[in-house]
Amino acid sequence: MKNFILIFIIFLSVNVFSQTEQNDSYNFFVDLNNAEGNTLSVDLITPVIHSSTIEYKFPAMVPGTYKVYNFGRFVSELKAFDKSGSELQTFSKDVNTWEISGADNLYRLTYKVRETFGDTTRPYVFEPVGTCIKKDTVFVFNNHGFFGYFDGYLENDYRITFRKPEGFYGSTSLDAVYRNDSEEVFHSGDYQFLVDDPIMFNVPDTLTINFDESEVLVSVFSPGKGIKASDMKDKLTTLLNAIRNYLGGKLPSDKYSFLYFFSNEKGSGGFGALEHNLSSLYYMPDVPRQAATYMVDQLQGTSAHEFYHIVTPLNLHSEEIGIFDFNNPKMSRHLWLYEGVTEYHADYIRLRENIISEDDYIKIIEDKLNGASKYNDTLAFTELSLGALDKHEDQYLNVYQKGALIGLCLDILIRNESDGRQGIQDVINELTKKYGMNNPFKDENLFKDIEELTSPKVGEFIKKYLDGYEKIPYKEILGLVGIDVESMPYSVVNTGGGLSMGFNQKTFRLVIEKIENSNNEFINSLGLKAGDELISVNGANINFMNVRSMFGSMKNQIKKGDDIEIVVARFDEKGNENQIALKTKVKETKTAYEYKLKEIADVNEKQKKIKNAWLGK
Repeated sequence: MKNFILIFIIFLSVNVFSQTEQNDSYNFFVDLNNAEGNTLSVDLITPVIHSSTIEYKFPAMVPGTYKVYNFGRFVSELKAFDKSGSELQTFSKDVNTWEISGADNLYRLTYKVRETFGDTTRPYVFEPVGTCIKKDTVFVFNNHGFFGYFDGYLENDYRITFRKPEGFYGSTSLDAVYRNDSEEVFHSGDYQFLVDDPIMFNVPDTLTINFDESEVLVSVFSPGKGIKASDMKDKLTTLLNAIRNYLGGKLPSDKYSFLYFFSNEKGSGGFGALEHNLSSLYYMPDVPRQAATYMVDQLQGTSAHEFYHIVTPLNLHSEEIGIFDFNNPKMSRHLWLYEGVTEYHADYIRLRENIISEDDYIKIIEDKLNGASKYNDTLAFTELSLGALDKHEDQYLNVYQKGALIGLCLDILIRNESDGRQGIQDVINELTKKYGMNNPFKDENLFKDIEELTSPKVGEFIKKYLDGYEKIPYKEILGLVGIDVESMPYSVVNTGGGLSMGFNQKTFRLVIEKIENSNNEFINSLGLKAGDELISVNGANINFMNVRSMFGSMKNQIKKGDDIEIVVARFDEKGNENQIALKTKVKETKTAYEYKLKEIADVNEKQKKIKNAWLGK
């Protein structure tokens, strides 16, 4: 069978757009050389359809995003043809769906796709889940943005043939059946796997990290050459060895791809990544070469998060995730597990395997506590999960704050209840044995399963603080491992929450994207305007690498009557830069509170034992 597929694909590569035989597979053809502006043409020889009408669909949402994007809105000029070339009738039923009449004679579909990167229509598509079309430079294929499916044919094979510019390479974990200097052909067993494997085409900057059981590809696109694949190697090797040790001595897949896209253009306003079973795609600012070390350090934690997603939700998930409905998605109540526990492990594994120090980790937990305090702390986390697409969309980012803290507290509590013999990863391992990738659990049964594997006290914690509305007693739970929690007051200038900040990759500066509160006295007295780029505050230069530490050091130092000077870059209509010093006096401050953690000096033997078990000592 393998030999047949290879011969068949080689035949296709010689006669790319002239295939005459239909079968049960989707056979797509895309010529990257023929990109027009920000659009690409897509050609599909369809599988044989056995009904008189059929619907061709693009996803409204894809796994891991928790947001409806409606990818069909980026598709235009869709036409259907029979084998003789006669056009069949098509009708756009909604933004993601085209109904085709005479489908039992359907042979070919053609349409155009425009990129999502840089698109200004709302909702903005977060770049790690989007598409990029830059002729002769780079192409990002999140495949749900280019390739659709017919209702009832989700499990058919997909074969995609790309013609490419000279020197380009498609970085992906998809099976590459055939590659040469001008073409690459990929295969996927069904639509779910196709969507799960992004592709990045560019002149390659790649390397491979090899383990006995796994091969890991690192691929980088950096237009300014600020980051290179070789910069990532040591940090990723250290990280993967740590994860390998933590998970029992083997990585959970035989191959994996880290795809890093560094952008020097204005995007949707956010940076981040999206996980897949065998890869992850990152969208980050293309920093200058002198900031490479800082960026690589930051990416280690992000990469840990995305890689751990192989454990959950990719190999442990409910029916809502495992049997994913691309056009009528249903939310699971367990974002605390999929995102929260994953975020917890991204830092905890690095602590346990001595990549970061206990002091570094304590600071991370402080940041999580302080971040979570800005959200609704009486909203049940299961309710947040179920309403993440609509009712509780504004609370979603708390999954990376309070969600991680839930993971921390459960891990400590499970260890305390088991006298150090069991932790949260042990519970996940048992659940994965029971369910696994192809056997999703019922959403309503997970808490019962966890209690049966642990103790009634763990079940009580879940009922009160995860499925209920009570506030987590952080002081009590962290005290089990000898860590004290205090809430400390500090003074802060009252900006009324009125500034929305972004980052200009070209000038390497923070930029005020929007002034939300136009009535705030402090902002008005300074004269800040949307579009201003921050250069310095009270004489100290400011950039994205030091902004947190700089403003952190100002806490408890600001008093009413103090002078504030902010130097900004402001641009005129012709794009000329003028640097302006904006000055005012602090007329009003407010008291805020932040969490501080410290080790308890006098701990008992049980606390020592549980902490040592938690730290893997």
